[in-house]
Amino acid sequence: MIHFASIESFRKRLNELLEVKRGVYSGVKDEICKEFCSSTIEQIRQNRDMILISNDSIVVKLRLPDKKQRLSKADGYRLIYMVMKQVPLVIFLDIYPKRGPKQQLDIEDNELNSLISDFIIENESNTIVLHDINNSLAEI
Repeated sequence: MIHFASIESFRKRLNELLEVKRGVYSGVKDEICKEFCSSTIEQIRQNRDMILISNDSIVVKLRLPDKKQRLSKADGYRLIYMVMKQVPLVIFLDIYPKRGPKQQLDIEDNELNSLISDFIIENESNTIVLHDINNSLAEI
């Protein structure tokens, strides 16, 4: 069984997207869930867009469509996640849209390093939140 978790900055960014007026990004949780619900841990680990590989983990930038706005993967969301090599654990680090009022074009190296540092700190202090991916990212 694959376990899904997130760091605080991911949850904050996700909530900011969901609060944008007129529900511009209201489909973001569904897009994440659709991507991972039927995936195996091997498929999640072997994504083409790996951006950092270490001894224990792989950090991936995944392109997701925004079907609500009829945007393809190229113009939709970017989900940054870490997947562990030895255990079936996926940690959501960041998400941002490529279009719209909260658009971001890319993630800088220093931002990525900061997210990984946040994960390490939150993991050591047991503040990472687990999610039920089959229930639209509900907290466990």
